[in-house]
Amino acid sequence: MRARYVVTSTCIQSGTIRLTLSLRQMLSGRERVACQDEDGERLDCTVDWVRGVLDGLLPYFEKRRLQVNDVIWLTLDDDVLTLEAAAARKARPRPVARPAGRAGVEEVKAMAAVEAAVPPAGVVAEPPKRVRVTPHAGEKRAVKKPGYVQALEALDLKFTAGEAYDLFRAYLGRREYTLALGRYGETDAADLLAVRRTGKADFVGLVVPEARMAEAVAGLGGVRLALVSPEALSQLVSLKKLFPVGPVELERLLRAGRVDASAIARLAEEVRRWVGERAAFSAVLLALAEYTRQQVFFPEDVLANLGEGGWDRETVRAVLEALTGPPFLLLEKSGMGEYLLREPVADNLTHLAEYALSLKSRIAAR
Repeated sequence: MRARYVVTSTCIQSGTIRLTLSLRQMLSGRERVACQDEDGERLDCTVDWVRGVLDGLLPYFEKRRLQVNDVIWLTLDDDVLTLEAAAARKARPRPVARPAGRAGVEEVKAMAAVEAAVPPAGVVAEPPKRVRVTPHAGEKRAVKKPGYVQALEALDLKFTAGEAYDLFRAYLGRREYTLALGRYGETDAADLLAVRRTGKADFVGLVVPEARMAEAVAGLGGVRLALVSPEALSQLVSLKKLFPVGPVELERLLRAGRVDASAIARLAEEVRRWVGERAAFSAVLLALAEYTRQQVFFPEDVLANLGEGGWDRETVRAVLEALTGPPFLLLEKSGMGEYLLREPVADNLTHLAEYALSLKSRIAAR
């Protein structure tokens, strides 16, 4: 039996390959399998049916310097799974150890320079002359902004420095909001409350390190000020790299009065659900890639091909419904609960990419 597999970035990072329908049939009933590469070297790999992957291939990926979209052919011969990379790059050479006891030319020069710099015994070296260099007016070093300011700017808020407090403005199209922040222990809470009372800011708060959050809550008593920790803002910026969060999510946290680690943890849980929906979409598309043009199937068929990844029938059905409409138009639904694959998934994604690039060009031309 032989199967074709396209390498993804997840494969390279984790040293695994996904158990496609072909691989599931080849490795059915196995928990471990010996994999052999082009040079005859063997790896003892694990068939993880729970995660739906073949694990233990990281040394092979590194040896063959495989990249994203490279193709691997897998052939099962008796109890050995043979690996053959289509883009067969030479194996990485092992680093050559330098002979001990031999100094290179550069080392000799460096030693000579050090010896020349050391004055002979009995000779007092003159102290080096100090030369004062006045920087050019345009070359003055910029003052580094505090971490919380950099984080809020990364979240698309505009920063204006002030003496008693800093001002941040978030533009949300038809509306906007302003945040005034002072530092805990440096800014008087009464001054911030006056800023909110006069309408200069929609939200006012104090920047408090996470370790002093409980102390700040006790010190403020019942004063209604938002408490914002720099650590929480950094975590929010990290979440933005995973999912497009920004001023809207920050506004929701400010309304609750707390932007700390626990608030970010709750938001991260929501982001994980959102990303999980995207992961389910990708998983269904990968499962449909095993089907041929004009093939008819039920949602249960797709669910079976997904393996035990925690997906449920309702999630799969929702993805299939989305694929029946624009811009995909990949599936056609019949009255019997069946779905028809109009064209291969790869072809459909190619057409979708062409559509997206065309639309992007029209936007750029405006």
